[in-house]
Amino acid sequence: MKKFSLEHNARAQAIYGSFWTFFGFGGSQVIRLGGNLVLARLLFPEAFGLMALVNVFMQGLQMFSDLGIGPAVIQNPRGEEPEFRHVAWTMQIIRGAALWLISCLLAWPVARFYSGGHPDAMMLFQILPVIGFTALLNGFTSTSLFVLNRRMKIGTVTLLELLPQIVSMVVMILWAVLIERSVWALVAGGVAQSATRVFLSHLLEPGYRDRIAWNRETAAELVRFGGWIFASTVVSFLVISLDRMVLGRLLSLAELGIYSIAMTFARLGMQITTRLSNIVLFPLLTKRQHQPERLMELCLRGRHLVLLVGGAVCVAFAMLAPLFFEFLYDERYHAAGPLSRWLSIYVWGWIMVATLDRVPLAMGRTRILFQTNLLNVCGMGLVIPGYLLFGLPGFILGLAGAQGIALLYIIRHLPLDRLKALRQSLLLTLFFGGYGVLGVLLLLKLSASSTMLRLCASGALAFFPLMGGGLFVLRELKRKKAGS
Repeated sequence: MKKFSLEHNARAQAIYGSFWTFFGFGGSQVIRLGGNLVLARLLFPEAFGLMALVNVFMQGLQMFSDLGIGPAVIQNPRGEEPEFRHVAWTMQIIRGAALWLISCLLAWPVARFYSGGHPDAMMLFQILPVIGFTALLNGFTSTSLFVLNRRMKIGTVTLLELLPQIVSMVVMILWAVLIERSVWALVAGGVAQSATRVFLSHLLEPGYRDRIAWNRETAAELVRFGGWIFASTVVSFLVISLDRMVLGRLLSLAELGIYSIAMTFARLGMQITTRLSNIVLFPLLTKRQHQPERLMELCLRGRHLVLLVGGAVCVAFAMLAPLFFEFLYDERYHAAGPLSRWLSIYVWGWIMVATLDRVPLAMGRTRILFQTNLLNVCGMGLVIPGYLLFGLPGFILGLAGAQGIALLYIIRHLPLDRLKALRQSLLLTLFFGGYGVLGVLLLLKLSASSTMLRLCASGALAFFPLMGGGLFVLRELKRKKAGS
C-alpha cells in the first residue's frame, strides 16, 4: 500500500509539474516573441549581431553563477537544513563576486578579439563589466528557490521565472524607445531581470532568511558534489555558445544577427526539454537514486513522452519557420526562415542528449555529465570542415554531429537499459527525420505557389505530428490515471 501511494504521488507530481512547465514555457515564449518583434523593428540586424555576442557572455555568467549549488540543495538529504543552506548561499555569493571580477578582466581582450572584423564590437569593453554585475546579483538569489524546486512547488517557481522576464522586456523596450536604440537596451533588461529575480526569491519563504555562514565539512561536501558540475557547467557553456563565438569571426554582424534570431526560436524545443528535465524529471529521479532499475524505467518512460513532444516541435518549426519570418518580420530577417530548418536538426540532437543527462546527475555521478559535455565540445571540431564545405548549413550539421557523439557516450555509461535507450533514440530519429525531409521537399516544390497554398501545406504538415504527439501524451496520462 505504501509503495502504491508513493507511485501515485510521483505520477501526480509529474503531471502537476508538467502542467506548470508548459504554462511557464508558453508564457515565456509569448513574452519573448512579443518583445523580439518590437525590438526587431526598433533595431537593425547589426545590433542583433552585437547582442548575440553579448548574450554569449550573459549566458555564460548566468550559468557560472550557480555552479551546482541549486542541484546540490535539491539532491542532498540535508538540502533543507538551515546550516547547509547558509553555507551554500555564502559560497554562491563568493562565486558571483569572482565572476564579476573575471568579466571585468576579460572585457578588453574580448573586445579586441571581435573588433578585428567588426569595429562596433569595441563596445564590449564597456558592456561586459555591466553584464558581469548580474553575476554578482544572481549570487544573492535565495536558496528558497531551490528548496521550493525540491518540494516540487513548480507553480511558484514558474511565476518567479516569468515575472522578472516581463520586467526585463518592458525595460528593454522602454530603453530603446525613450533613451537609445542600441545594444544597451538588452544590457539594461538583463540587469533589471536579475535584480527582480533576486528580490522576489527572498519573499518565497516568510520567516526564513539566508545569512552568511561557514562550515568546513558542509563546504567540502558542496565542493565534492559541485566540483564536476562546475567543470561541466564551463563545458556546457561552450556547448551552447561556441557556435556564436566562432561565427562572430566568420560572419558579418548582420549575418550573425539573423542567425541569432533564427536560433532564438529554434531553441524552443531545447528550452521546454530543459525545463521538463530540471524541474520535473530530475527531482523525481533523485528519489530513486539508489534504485537503478526503477530510475531507468522512469527515465525511459518519461523520455519517450518528452521526445515525442520535442520531435513534433522540431518538425513543426521546420515546416512553419519560413512563413513565420516572412509574415512577422521585415525582409531584412527573411533569411532566418530557411536557416531555421537546418537548426531543427541540431535542436533534435540536443533534446536526445538532454533527456538522458539527468540520470548520472541524479545518481551523483557528475563526472559522467562533465565528460559527456567535454566530448560534445570536442566533437564541435566538425563545424569548421562543415562550414568550409557547405557554408552555414554545414556548420549546423557539424553541431548536430557533435550532439550525436555525446549521445552515444552517455548511453554507454547508463547504469542499465543501454540498448533500450539506443533503440528509442534511433527509431524516433528515423520517424521524425523521414517525415521532416519529405515535408520540406514538398514545401520546396510549392515555393513558387500562392501564399495561401503554402500556408495551408505548411500548417497541415506541422499539425499532424503535433496532434499525434499530443494525443499520445494524453493517452499515456489517462492510462496512468486509470491505473492509479
